[in-house]
Amino acid sequence: MEHSGRDRYSSLVRALQAGREVPVGRTRSMPLEWHPIFRRLVLVAVAMAIAVVVVVNVHERWRAGLVEDWTGPGPLVQSGQRLDGCAATAAISHATMPVWVRYGGSVYVLTDARWALGNEGRPGETSLFETGYSLAEKRILLIDEPAAGAAPTSLVVARPPAYGGGLYLPHPECV
Repeated sequence: MEHSGRDRYSSLVRALQAGREVPVGRTRSMPLEWHPIFRRLVLVAVAMAIAVVVVVNVHERWRAGLVEDWTGPGPLVQSGQRLDGCAATAAISHATMPVWVRYGGSVYVLTDARWALGNEGRPGETSLFETGYSLAEKRILLIDEPAAGAAPTSLVVARPPAYGGGLYLPHPECV
């Protein structure tokens, strides 16, 4: 069985006759070595991602409890994201508009509908009735001017430049 050749079979036979163990399935592997700066960059990126998540959650919780006062000609008008005792506001969330508005003794809740505004909703250039109440760039508009002493049937909150405003309807359960 002695054969002098350069093929793999003859090498195997020689190794077995010599009593050496034949390595089967051994693969070359390189140990995973990270560059120290890369490791720090990964840790900084993870820490920043966690910080962003924490800041966003803290901001949302703070904003949910915030009640804002609108400036205007008459009695106090308020708005916010969550209203205690009003289950209708708990299921709604909006990034830029208030979820509820207290106006004229009633609480109005944001609906999924939008009301079309002319001229990008610029003040005095829409077909809606201006109430004179504003909060930063947001304004409260009425679709129809209510009769004396009557509460409006709906509100539109406009934030120009916009082609539509949020439609708010009174909610009887919310006080």
